[in-house]
Amino acid sequence: MSKKLFLVLVIIIGAVIGLWTWTLAVPTNSISIGGSASVQPLLKKFTNEYKTEDKKYFVYSATGSGAGITNVKADVYETGFISKSINPADWEVQPVSENVNFFKDGAEKWTNDNQHSYSEFIKKDETIQNGTYRSIELAKDSFVFVYNDKGTGFDKFLDNTGIEFSFGITDENTIDEQGIEILKNIYQNNDTKELWTWKQLAKYLASKNPTKLNSQAEAEKVSNKKIIPYTSTSGSGTRSSFSNLTGGINPGQAAKEYNSNGAIYGQLIHSPGSIGFVSMLYGQNLTKDVKAVSVKKGEDTWNLNKNEEKNKEGYPLTRPFIAIIKVDKSNKNFWRALDFIFWMCASENSLKHYQDAGLQKTIKTKSS
Repeated sequence: MSKKLFLVLVIIIGAVIGLWTWTLAVPTNSISIGGSASVQPLLKKFTNEYKTEDKKYFVYSATGSGAGITNVKADVYETGFISKSINPADWEVQPVSENVNFFKDGAEKWTNDNQHSYSEFIKKDETIQNGTYRSIELAKDSFVFVYNDKGTGFDKFLDNTGIEFSFGITDENTIDEQGIEILKNIYQNNDTKELWTWKQLAKYLASKNPTKLNSQAEAEKVSNKKIIPYTSTSGSGTRSSFSNLTGGINPGQAAKEYNSNGAIYGQLIHSPGSIGFVSMLYGQNLTKDVKAVSVKKGEDTWNLNKNEEKNKEGYPLTRPFIAIIKVDKSNKNFWRALDFIFWMCASENSLKHYQDAGLQKTIKTKSS
């Protein structure tokens, strides 16, 4: 046998052994779910606690909302999770909302005494066909704009003039025209040379507050440092929600992309002059240098910089966390997934998990 042939055989045998070893290592008692990276902190809490009656557990993959949709359609995930509103264009068969179906009466009648309540409901309804989809909005996630103005003088401008950096909120709970104009100037640039500066932002705010004495003079003292915009990746639920809340703004090439809220926040902490948008989970953890843009709706103001619980309650700038399940009544994991979702909504610890993640729980039950 030639040396070359011997090496080829060694490689082939090694590959076969490696594949065999890998196959044995893949857990057979796990059920795959996944999707939005924003939903992951919440799902981590629930999947760490939950096991099915036959000791199977759920494994969550943070692959993004787009992958959550694609993989639930392709039967890769038993449940797909998205952090944006359902777009009808994504579905040939529109998901049926259980918020107006199974949970239509406010859900107070459902308790976790019977953990199969939801699956039994689906089982009894013979009109529900395989290949269709059910959706459950689990929570509202607050959408927070945060910025690091260390060394820019922008904080002193606000203090000296009494001007508040805030976005107005419309009756539809989207950002108003003035806020959109600010965000367009910050985000819609393809060339870093065209990025807005902190001085330009200060001068803009001063022009909108002419009654504030010396506001333009104070704005001139602010640094010409560029405002560096951070955004989540294209196709993510966070990015889609940003566009929906801002009248369709699409970040330009000058914006820096990150694959999760945690990555955006972690980078922003160490990057003076930057701005980004994150979930309340991160937006509530502010520092001396990292601050939140206040939001105002009518006579109400939510200022997270004051670190008061009331500033989180009823926060109007939100996007949904939604679970989507593909019906397959012949698949045992489909029924297990239904029980898991119901448990997320009705278990005694569920409310605390949502609150710890900075979320407003959508489905109210006796236990919450």
